[in-house]
Amino acid sequence: MAKPKLDRTTILRNSLSVFKTKGYNGTSMNDLANANGLLKGSMYHYIESKESLMLEVLTALKEHYITKVFSKGYDDSLAPYDRLRELAMRAEEIFIFEEGGDFLVNIGLETKNSVPAFGEVIKEFFQAWIKTMQHLYSNVLDEVESKEKAELIVAEIEGSVLMMKLLDDVNYLHRTNERLLKEYRELEKEKIYK
Repeated sequence: MAKPKLDRTTILRNSLSVFKTKGYNGTSMNDLANANGLLKGSMYHYIESKESLMLEVLTALKEHYITKVFSKGYDDSLAPYDRLRELAMRAEEIFIFEEGGDFLVNIGLETKNSVPAFGEVIKEFFQAWIKTMQHLYSNVLDEVESKEKAELIVAEIEGSVLMMKLLDDVNYLHRTNERLLKEYRELEKEKIYK
């Protein structure tokens, strides 16, 4: 009996799981085929190469974050503080509970010199994240300050995730988020009293 054709979303999801576990360089075409219930040779029916598959996975992941996560920062049905809180909660869910939670950074560092195309997608991801934070902080800071603040926040969250992973202590990220939320509240109050 012939195996059913796999849809693109299933291939990307299954492949992402393997890449999260083994990294890019540690993943073989055989690993990807096995994850998709295929023989290695059959995998090429669906993809051109491991590199093209990873590029597609990274692009899909970036688009997911933009449409499903960062979009919360633009949700006008919520107050800006509540949007920031939603983003903080989602960051904790992603970085603490999802396997390979800092996947884009991990792949970016692993492949920085070997596959520049991955770096472009990862750069777009970070630019979208910074733009989202800048949008939120533009409610309490001027344009220049909000951009600088957004860059610092993304760097601080990434640093917290690194410490959390290295030291097996989720409180690094939690404390960072709590501090950022408290600071935002203070900036809101300052803006009201100006």
